[in-house]
Amino acid sequence: MQKEIALPEFIGETEQAVILVVPALDRCLSVLFKRFHEGEEIEYWFSWELIPAENGGYMVTLDIGWDGENAVSVGFNLDMWEYLPLITKRGHLVLMTDWSLIEEGISAGVDKMGRFRPRALLVRDVGRGMEDLSSKVAEEAMSNRGSTELIQLLEILQSSQKSGLLLH
Repeated sequence: MQKEIALPEFIGETEQAVILVVPALDRCLSVLFKRFHEGEEIEYWFSWELIPAENGGYMVTLDIGWDGENAVSVGFNLDMWEYLPLITKRGHLVLMTDWSLIEEGISAGVDKMGRFRPRALLVRDVGRGMEDLSSKVAEEAMSNRGSTELIQLLEILQSSQKSGLLLH
């Protein structure tokens, strides 16, 4: 079974987090957003994965799940790998499904009753797990020696871990 992977339409940053706008996940996350806005505390999990891409290359995915629901997957293709060290450095990620928060600001997340109800999910400590991803990439690179793509990804991941160590 192949999972559906949504690619970000926008990647940005603040001092505290990386921002991803992924409108394709709006329907998948709408129930979760509703539960958050009703004040429910929901435990979620996330993991970083390396998967083969249709073009014969590789993609990194951030899989996020909760309450036994199907996980959603955000994909990072070769052109987006350069953001992985930034994600590790910032530590948190805000996953938005609505462009209006970027275009119009916070007022776009306010409902008719004046409550702030953004279509956004904060994933804390999202850099956790990058070491495991790095190990997976190294294993795959060892078994697939001709892949310059995997070597490039491994270098990117290792550079983010080194810079992370220098910051502490």
